[in-house]
Amino acid sequence: MNALILSAVHHQLAQLQQLADTPEHAALREPLSQLASLCRRIEHTVSAGVSRLTRTGDGLQGLVELLDCAENQPLPAQRLAGLLAPLQQQVIDASADIGQLL
Repeated sequence: MNALILSAVHHQLAQLQQLADTPEHAALREPLSQLASLCRRIEHTVSAGVSRLTRTGDGLQGLVELLDCAENQPLPAQRLAGLLAPLQQQVIDASADIGQLL
């Protein structure tokens, strides 16, 4: 997630939590606490998904480099599929995790 957006959300939550510290807004404390918890879960899920996708990109880059080096050598489709399958699964997993947020 964009750091500026997260910073703005955290700032707004902090302001609301300060307001909820006053006796007349005490009823807001629990919903704000739940909202802050949800924000942390969203941030964690997106961060983990981005990390997984970054590792997948690194794996794809390595595979491209391997294919460049093996340009004049036959590479059986089964071997190529074996190299691509774990990377595909990482994309599927990251997409599913992030998709649960929507």
